[in-house]
Amino acid sequence: MNRTPLALLAALLLWAPILPGCPTEPDPVDPGVVAAAAPIVRVSPRVGGRGMDMDVRLRGVNTQWEAGDVGFELGTDIIVNSVVVEGPSHALASISIDENAMLGYRAMTVTFPDSDGNPVVHTMDSDEGFLVQTGGVLITPDTVRLGETLTVDIAGFNTNFQDGLTWADFGEGVFVNWVEVQDDVSARASISVDQRAVPGLHDVTVFNGPDGWTLMDGLFIDRSAIAIEIDPIVGNQGESLYFTLRGLNTHWVDSGATQTMLDLGTSICVEEFWPDCQDTVRPGGPLAVNGPTLGTGRMDISNGAMPGLYDVRAYVMEQQDFNGNFLFEPDEYVILEEVILHDGFEVREVPIDCSDMPGVSFGFSISRQFNNDTCTVSESVSASAIFYTPLDPPCGAAGPMPPPSYDVNGILPLPGPSDCPSPRTCDAGPFVYLESQVNTITLAKQENSFTGDIFYVPNQALTIDDYPFSRDYEDDLGERVVYDLVADPGSDDPTQIPAFRAEQVLYTLPSDYELLEPLLCDNYTHVTDQDLALRWTPAETYDVAGLSASITTTDPDGNAFQLIVFPWDDGAFDWPGEVLAQLPPGGGNFGFGAGVAEPKWFLDFGEGSVGLENQGRSGLGYGGIITLEAAPEEEAPE
Repeated sequence: MNRTPLALLAALLLWAPILPGCPTEPDPVDPGVVAAAAPIVRVSPRVGGRGMDMDVRLRGVNTQWEAGDVGFELGTDIIVNSVVVEGPSHALASISIDENAMLGYRAMTVTFPDSDGNPVVHTMDSDEGFLVQTGGVLITPDTVRLGETLTVDIAGFNTNFQDGLTWADFGEGVFVNWVEVQDDVSARASISVDQRAVPGLHDVTVFNGPDGWTLMDGLFIDRSAIAIEIDPIVGNQGESLYFTLRGLNTHWVDSGATQTMLDLGTSICVEEFWPDCQDTVRPGGPLAVNGPTLGTGRMDISNGAMPGLYDVRAYVMEQQDFNGNFLFEPDEYVILEEVILHDGFEVREVPIDCSDMPGVSFGFSISRQFNNDTCTVSESVSASAIFYTPLDPPCGAAGPMPPPSYDVNGILPLPGPSDCPSPRTCDAGPFVYLESQVNTITLAKQENSFTGDIFYVPNQALTIDDYPFSRDYEDDLGERVVYDLVADPGSDDPTQIPAFRAEQVLYTLPSDYELLEPLLCDNYTHVTDQDLALRWTPAETYDVAGLSASITTTDPDGNAFQLIVFPWDDGAFDWPGEVLAQLPPGGGNFGFGAGVAEPKWFLDFGEGSVGLENQGRSGLGYGGIITLEAAPEEEAPE
C-alpha cells in the first residue's frame, strides 16, 4: 500500500488556499528585530545676511546619501547654486541670498531617498528654519576638534567691526584667547576648545558694543579629539618637580628649527631661568620630546605663585627668518599645532616662615614735581618699609643701581613690564623706626584689607624738617646723618619678624640743592639737535651718592627708550644734542635727582643662610613733562 510521506502532507497543507470566513492570527513580531529610526537632517549655519554668498552644511542621521540624491530649497529669494554630497550623511550646499530677500525665518526643505528608494521630504520651519538678517557673519574653518586651539577667520557683511570693541562668543566650552579686527568686515579670533566641551553644533555670536550678529549652529565641534594630560596635576608654591606630558593625536617634535613648548604662565618656569620665564613673546619653555605624544621636563613654581588652577598649553613652533637677516629672532616663528588644557594644573599654598631669609625694602626720600600751569614746584617727603619673603626663583629685573662716579651718556631701552607674582609680605610688629643721631621717624603698620599685604608708613605727613642731612649737623656731630632700622618689639608670631636693630643702614644726602634749568612748565619743548642745559646748585654730594638725569619716551611703535646721563658734582652739564636727537620726538617724562644706596646688609634671624641682601635708598628728585621736537629738515640745495 502506498503512503504519502508526512513531509509532503505538511507541504500541501502550507499551500492550501485560505477559505473566506476563516479567521487567521497575525504573525508574531520578532522581539530581536529593531525598526530603523526615521532619517533626520540638521543644517548649519541657519542664518545669513542679505546679499551674502555662503556655504551651508547638511548633516544627516540614518541617511545613505549618494551623489545627486539631495535636494535643498530655501524659497525663491535664496538661490541654491549647488549641493555636493560628501558622504552618506554629509553634504555641502552653496547658496546666494538676494539683496532684497525677505527678513526673518523661512522654511528649509531637504529631499532625498530613503534606504528603499522612497522619497523623503524633511522640512524645518519657524525658528528651526533659516533666518535672513540685514547683516551677518561667517567663520572659517567652521569645524574643530575637542582640545584644539586654532585661529578662525570672521567675515562680516554689513557689519562695523572695531578694534578693541569687537569680541566673539563660540558657546560653552570654547575659550576665546583674542580677537583682532582687520577692518569693519574682517576679523580673526584665536579659540581653544576645551577637551571636555560638548560635541555638536554651537552658536557663534560676534559683538560690537550694542550691535551683535549670531551665526546659529555656526561651529561644529567634532568628537575626534586632540588632547593633553599632565602628571602630576598639582604642585606646591616654591616646589621644583619633574612632570610627564602625554598627548592624544598630537605631533610633538624637536628637531632643528622646530620645537615643542610648554607654558603654564609666568609664575611657573619650564626648563628656563626666571628672566626667560617672563618672556611673553615666546612663552613657556622647551619640552623634552620623547615621541609625538610624549614629553617630559622640570618645572619651578615660584613661592609667590597665586594658589589656584593654571592652564597647561603645549604648542609646536617653527622658527622662520621673516626679515631675511639669517637670524632667528624671538618673535620669528609660526605655531604648527597648539593644545590648551584649561585649569589643568593646580598650585597649592604653602605657609612661609618669614623668619627664614626675609628681605626688607625701605627708603626715605624727597620728591619735587613741576606744575606745568603755574611753574611752581610741589614738595613731598616720604618714608616706608616693607618686609617680604624673596621670590624663589627670583623674578623681574634687578633694582636700580647707584650712579657711578663718571659720565655715562647714551640711549638705554627700558625693560618691558614683567609679570611677576607678588612676594608674600611679613609682619614686623606694630611699629618700625628709622632712628638717627638727630631724630626718629615712626612707621606704623598698615594692612591692605583686599590683598592682605603688610607695609609700614608714617601715620602723619612728613616735611622737609624731618629729613636731616650731614651738612646741617657736621659742625656739631662731625659725621654724616645715618639711620638705624629698628623693629621693637617685633611680631609676637614666631613665624614672622622678631625684634631687631640694623645699625647704620640708611644715609640721607644733602637736600638743599635746587634745579635751576630747565624750568619744566608751560609745555616745555626742546628741539633735539640742540644741547639741553642742566644747571643745579649746590653741587655737592657724598662719595656714596650719585646724581643723574633721564628722559623716557616711546617711538610710534610703542618701543620704550630712556636717555640717561650721569654728570658728577660740577653744577652744570650740557646734554649733547646729537645724543638727544636719537630719541623719538613727542612727549616724555624728565627726571633729575640724587640718590644714596649704601650700605648693603642682611637680616639674619636663624641658622643657615643669612638671606636677602638689603639696601636702603634715600634721595631727592625732580620730575616734569618735556616734549621733544625733531629738528627741521634742511632743504636740499637747488
